[in-house]
Amino acid sequence: MTRAPRFSDESRAKRNHLSSMHSHPGPRRSHKRVIARDLLRACEERWRISVGEQLASHASLVYVCRDETGVSRILKIARPELHPDREAASLLAWNGSGAPRLLAHALELGALLLERIAPGTPLQPGDDERAARFVADVLKRLHSVDAPVGIPSQSAAYEEWRDRVRVNAEPDSAGIGLLDAATAAFERLDASTTRHLFLHGDFIDKNLLRGEDGYVAIDPIPRTGDPCSDVGFYAAYHPPAHTIARRARTVATAAGLDTERAARWAAVWAVGEATETWRRDSDELAKWVKGGEARTLLTA
Repeated sequence: MTRAPRFSDESRAKRNHLSSMHSHPGPRRSHKRVIARDLLRACEERWRISVGEQLASHASLVYVCRDETGVSRILKIARPELHPDREAASLLAWNGSGAPRLLAHALELGALLLERIAPGTPLQPGDDERAARFVADVLKRLHSVDAPVGIPSQSAAYEEWRDRVRVNAEPDSAGIGLLDAATAAFERLDASTTRHLFLHGDFIDKNLLRGEDGYVAIDPIPRTGDPCSDVGFYAAYHPPAHTIARRARTVATAAGLDTERAARWAAVWAVGEATETWRRDSDELAKWVKGGEARTLLTA
């Protein structure tokens, strides 16, 4: 079984330096650029890569790069609080089955060197029936692997998720008033889970990329728990909002999982989605989480 990489005291000091790259406001931007440049140079020297285009990423630094043979790779540098150690351990465990292959890692830098998925097209909205087959195939591969040491439980991961949601929530959003109900629903689902499998934890459409042999899931936030949770996460994030429960049941059927538990999990995660209004279908999502179908699922 793969063991989660551990940090030495020296590594922790370097991680604190890495964290400062993202923690200072405007006047320190030039300082952060210097730190990023130093990290990139360290990665280039360590792995003999040439760093190129920076890709859009919400939380990490992600770059296209080339190795000594000219093969295109992906370099990801993550802040310590994003747990690059857990991601590295997870990718090593999956070993290219349903997820990108991890080629090298330097946890003191928060750096992961990954195979590049080509063409790398994210899963698009529409045709839920067809998409369900792709999604279920990835889930089956991910869930078939034993979790490495150091991966948190679903309960611990939920607490982290709930804290992030509360920090980022918009005060007048539909979801914020339902967060306690979602937490109660989570507790019932977690307590009744009979199979604790190795989960991706951030199984959403933008993290599902088309590769040569089908879709793979990138950027895990791994945990162990009910496999229906990953189904619900996908269903809650993927538009349109009014078909969240139906989508969860469709994917669960394709994956051989409990359809009603998948729909209940989807309602839990949809509440978190509805605490912000950045989605194009945020009005539709707000209507759904406040409606009868979601209420029934949250109180089941």
